[in-house]
Amino acid sequence: MKSLTLLSLALMVCQGEGPAKPSKDLDPKDPRSVLEHAVYNTRTQKCYETRFKARLTTTGAPLDYDGKCVWVYPGVLYVHYTASGGDEKMIVRSGPADAWVYHSLVGDWITADEIGMPGAARGIQNPDEVLAVVGRHTGSAKLTQPGTVELSFTGEDIEKIMKEQASKDSFDWKESSAKLELTVDADNRLQKFTCDATLKSNNPNVKGAVHYTAEVTLVAYGGARDLKFLDEKKREIPLRKEMNAKIESVLKEKQ
Repeated sequence: MKSLTLLSLALMVCQGEGPAKPSKDLDPKDPRSVLEHAVYNTRTQKCYETRFKARLTTTGAPLDYDGKCVWVYPGVLYVHYTASGGDEKMIVRSGPADAWVYHSLVGDWITADEIGMPGAARGIQNPDEVLAVVGRHTGSAKLTQPGTVELSFTGEDIEKIMKEQASKDSFDWKESSAKLELTVDADNRLQKFTCDATLKSNNPNVKGAVHYTAEVTLVAYGGARDLKFLDEKKREIPLRKEMNAKIESVLKEKQ
């Protein structure tokens, strides 16, 4: 397991479903109510910016990731991160079907499928996807303190939300577990979430559990609507015409 696939091994779900408006007023003492309102209030924002850190530990040296993203309603995402060893990735996702990764050697944008990264800009990198999952799995929610809700995932629940990234039969889901903690701000929007997952690999070459941790912090709401990418000479990297066309098409969907 390499690169982005490892970073995205948590909380996966296909994009495309719009946020459901809560049927009842917010009850700050009810964890399910807090989650429902936080999910709706965050997913209906025009745009927001996040920072994320993640670590995946297997039998070898841990892989660390440090990055940022800008999400624009209803489904455009810009991601820039650096992994252990200086592996830098710049990604643009437009809706659930289209994503591009900048190839520094080629000096151009390549589709995620062509470059072998079908899960680019998914999972932890995409808070909207995480919130879409959370909105459908509130049964285990508990309030650990005012404004902070914890959820647990086990067995088939993990498989359902990770199957986009985890290859078939790659993990023993019955022996895996994951915990997600979300903190909301004064406007009951997502402020921060953390993920802590312990996964049992079915790969005989992987000894022991695979441990994954991540922290995503909301930096700003309603600010940047894109992310400027720079090359090694600090020159701005333009997007391809077809990328801009796809982005404009997605942004017009909800107008």
